[in-house]
Amino acid sequence: MRKWNALAALALLAAGAALAAETPYPNRPIHFVVGGAPGSAPDIRARVIAPKLAQALGQPVVVENRAGAGGNIAAREVARSAPDGYTIIMNGSLLLMADVLTPDPSFAGMRAFAPVTFVAGAPLIFAASATLPVRTLADVIEMARAAPGRVSYSSVGPGSLQQFVGASLEQAAGVSMLEVPYKSQALEVPDLISGQIATSFAYYPVLAAHLKSGRVRALAVASKQRLAALADVPTFAEAGLPGIEGKGWMGVMVPLGTPEPIIRKLHAELARILKSPEVVEQWASTGAEPGGGTPEEFAAYIREEYERWSRIARARGIKAN
Repeated sequence: MRKWNALAALALLAAGAALAAETPYPNRPIHFVVGGAPGSAPDIRARVIAPKLAQALGQPVVVENRAGAGGNIAAREVARSAPDGYTIIMNGSLLLMADVLTPDPSFAGMRAFAPVTFVAGAPLIFAASATLPVRTLADVIEMARAAPGRVSYSSVGPGSLQQFVGASLEQAAGVSMLEVPYKSQALEVPDLISGQIATSFAYYPVLAAHLKSGRVRALAVASKQRLAALADVPTFAEAGLPGIEGKGWMGVMVPLGTPEPIIRKLHAELARILKSPEVVEQWASTGAEPGGGTPEEFAAYIREEYERWSRIARARGIKAN
């Protein structure tokens, strides 16, 4: 009798497991974790996406901010959550740069996640103060060759994307420039306008008003293609220095081990949202390139970025403070 009771119990467990497996995803709210404060770029993108994703999936998608440590606090938390599709995260270039220079020993960093889709990439713009007698990237390079170590560019400190792209420019052009670190891009702008720093690598929203006023000149875009918002500004390749690219990017990821059907479902809905005319136009107006590619394409992009910046770090001796 005990044998049959045990068999019956096993049968009930199996039936319950089968029923759970057949339960359509999602059947409860999804937590969308952002490693930035309210109003930050990833937060803004997430809050555009969340209601559209909720409508598509038929369940609430709740944006949760977990700011701190360059996104590592949020990443650690999500990496340890259940891989069931109910906790997703907006990860990006900040976490990857930390992986290159200061990997967090408490978890596997970017490798703790399965990519779902690229969301947005905002390339840096190489700009010069209008007080300088330069009109092109070639003019700046000529000036830097004539005065090694004296033509300045601003960054937001050691390990920043600006520092890496500045190092790429120096290496590609064979020049030595002076890096001037700031605490934020907003603090750079007054000094760029006044000419206290010669050049800067900054994002379009930071520079837009000053480009329009003529107080700052955009010389090149660190991307494969021109920005819609700055259609008359060449890429670095078009300006004569191929291979210089640098984007602040972000994308949706899930904890490693999340079932592939769930990843595919999330990707299908996110891709539809990201490729909609409304979102494409909104991204373009802020100097960002839209995403929506496959998980495989996103994974390949992450590997390429990691390898690119690791090579630059080794070649130029870049280290975190």
